[in-house]
Amino acid sequence: MRGSLRLSAQDEAQDESGFPEGFDAVEVAPLSHTVLFENAIVRVLQVVVAPGTREPMHHHRWPSMFINWVTGGRSGHIRIYHGDGTIHDVPSRETPVSPGSWRIQWMKPEPMHSIENLETANSAATLPKNPPTIRVEFKFAG
Repeated sequence: MRGSLRLSAQDEAQDESGFPEGFDAVEVAPLSHTVLFENAIVRVLQVVVAPGTREPMHHHRWPSMFINWVTGGRSGHIRIYHGDGTIHDVPSRETPVSPGSWRIQWMKPEPMHSIENLETANSAATLPKNPPTIRVEFKFAG
C-alpha cells in the first residue's frame, strides 16, 4: 500500500510554551530515546522505557509517526505524566494473539510529558517479544 505524506503549515503551528529549550527527548531522556538516523529532514528514534523506570520530562517538537509490530497478547502497564500535572494511567490489557501486523500512528508534536513503565522485570518477561517502537520525527524550520 502506497501513500503520500502531506504536511501543512497548520501541522507545524504549535504553542511554543509546551516545548521549552533543553527538554528535547534525545537530550534529557537518552536511555529511552536512541537516535537510529538523523538528517535535516527526519530523525528516527528507537523508543524503549525499561520496566520499573520513569523517563525524565521531555517533549517531541516535531510531528511524527509511531511504528509498532503488534502481535496481541498482554500489553504493558504504563503511566503518562503530562506537563500540566495531569496523569493518565494505561492499565495492562489482553488482546487476541495474532501472527502480527504493523501499526502506524500519526502523532502531532507532543508537549512536555514523561512515561513510566510500571512493569517489573518478572512481569515484563511475560509480555509478547516484539521489536522496539520506532518514532520517525519530521523536522520543520520554525
